[in-house]
Amino acid sequence: MKLRLIILCTMALFAMHATASAGGVSAGLFNSPKGFGISIDYLASDGIYNSYNAYADIYGMISGKYRNPGIKLVYLHYNRLASFDYQEAECGLYLGPGVSSGVVRDSGSEKFGMILTADIALSLRVSFQRNIDLELGTVAELGFIARKNPQGVQMSIYNNGLVHALVPTLKIMARF
Repeated sequence: MKLRLIILCTMALFAMHATASAGGVSAGLFNSPKGFGISIDYLASDGIYNSYNAYADIYGMISGKYRNPGIKLVYLHYNRLASFDYQEAECGLYLGPGVSSGVVRDSGSEKFGMILTADIALSLRVSFQRNIDLELGTVAELGFIARKNPQGVQMSIYNNGLVHALVPTLKIMARF
């Protein structure tokens, strides 16, 4: 029930931001060895965009250690550092802060826990004239994970956020 409420509140934030967004919108797939899911980007005309990702965190599933994925919601606010045009595409290098939350596993524990992290992201985005965007990036997450145990709630550093900081993500998106 709590997870449904978190997802509902997050989707409401997406909808509010969509009405305030002056630029275009890109929507598509989020792919990574970390997980897979959907991504929505709200583009501004001044080299800034906001990215919302909802994905299944597949830590331990590829190795066969676990069978069930976690769920992660990520918000990132990107600022353009540099850009250049290359034939039929515009390339941009972006850096920005963000936050993540969700119910995931962390290294060293088999139990799911709730995370809250502060993020820093770096990405290379290629926007083609045919309304397709490709983005290759990485996100470092520094935060906490809370798990229930018989003594109460145990808080610890979310290790996977830092350990997997250099694991790349690829987004393939349609621009509207």
